[in-house]
Amino acid sequence: MTKDEALDLQRVVDEILERAFDERHDIGGAVNWGDLLCTDVSISLLDGLVTVLIEEAAPEAYELKEYVYNELIKAGFRDVSVATEW
Repeated sequence: MTKDEALDLQRVVDEILERAFDERHDIGGAVNWGDLLCTDVSISLLDGLVTVLIEEAAPEAYELKEYVYNELIKAGFRDVSVATEW
């Protein structure tokens, strides 16, 4: 993955988070909806797994992670893991 591809993925995740805001009443978990943002895209050197990091949500915000993951698949991004942290 190139830097431009990572930046594109980050932009797509931020767009998904904007849509998630409209559905926030259906997405459980501890989430700071006002500051939610994709802050990093990383690639594992061991297995090539791509992970997007979303800040301002609890690590156990499983419903948000699932929402973003499913939307990424719809957008054509496969094999992307979603992580959240405060």
